[in-house]
Amino acid sequence: MAKKKNPQEYWRADIMEYDLLKQNALRNRANSTDAEAVLWNILRRGQLGARFRRQYIVNTYIVDFVCLDKKLVIEVDGEYHYTEVQQQEDKNRTEILQKYGFRVIRFTNEQVLYDTENVINIIKNNMETTMNNSTTLNSATQPVPPLSEGVRGRLGKALIVCAPSGTGKSTIINFLMEKLNGVSTSLPLSSATPPLSEGAGGRLHFSISATSRPPRGEEKDGVEYFFKSEEEFRRLIEEDAFIEYEEVFAGQLYGTLKSEVEKSLAAGTNLVFDVDIHGGLRIKEYFGERALSLFILPPSIEALRERLEKRGTETPEKIEKRLARAEYEISRAGEFDRQLVNDDLATAEAEAYEIVSEFLSK
Repeated sequence: MAKKKNPQEYWRADIMEYDLLKQNALRNRANSTDAEAVLWNILRRGQLGARFRRQYIVNTYIVDFVCLDKKLVIEVDGEYHYTEVQQQEDKNRTEILQKYGFRVIRFTNEQVLYDTENVINIIKNNMETTMNNSTTLNSATQPVPPLSEGVRGRLGKALIVCAPSGTGKSTIINFLMEKLNGVSTSLPLSSATPPLSEGAGGRLHFSISATSRPPRGEEKDGVEYFFKSEEEFRRLIEEDAFIEYEEVFAGQLYGTLKSEVEKSLAAGTNLVFDVDIHGGLRIKEYFGERALSLFILPPSIEALRERLEKRGTETPEKIEKRLARAEYEISRAGEFDRQLVNDDLATAEAEAYEIVSEFLSK
């Protein structure tokens, strides 16, 4: 059997070792840290005028990010890199990468998450400056510009609220917004987040979804939705740009963009997601402990039937369809972090406020 050729000149390992490294790189991509996700969302767009790759094999190492054209490696270090043993390993690894002509920049997770603008400026400066190949900029030890005004040492959190139709979800969400914010608020994720005022860490802002449907009436891009053409939306799906998405009708898609959500959470903004159970569970899986998933239950299916009938807005056939869907959704309630029963609205609102306040204050 003919020997496989090395697919890149940038790694120095036999083919079996390469295959193992490749598997590890793919695993790393699927389990990126919050800081790596934030930085990749910037680098992947080509805003810096060059192509970057993530979790890429260089020599016998998997580096976090690399620009092969500029021979520039970017590493994002977590807490374990602060130990003496790991720092020595990082030093040895950097020296070997330098022998192959790569420059290395190291950032801490905190720098990437809380001072993203300065991190990007450092990367730009390294891309524009001709440096000796033996030079390494370690942003954790070299002078770094001060944190931007208003940056806080906290990440935003995600609140996911799901419920069958007619359970009072929207009423309870609006109550939480008014109680925590003083007024009901919708913040476009694409806009700059103002500095958090004292005690504002518990405030909530609605997450803005992307959709392929055209704007209606006075709807504006980045306010009610991020409006995309169907072609652009499907391209974003191929690029793995969504935390979750769904094709509600043929050609009419809705989804939650990773880049916009991460940008707001990195700025310390708490987001509330009003989505169906499939989207809610995917968002919870994506954010893990940074998210609280809350499921609101009706007292019973019969009580839900009475509420839907009192609305007087739907035919008996549509009500039956809603009830059938509700039974399925209720069967998944145990997969959520917390559940509450909306038997009495005032009691349910008070319980929801207690649950959410506790989560946001941690």
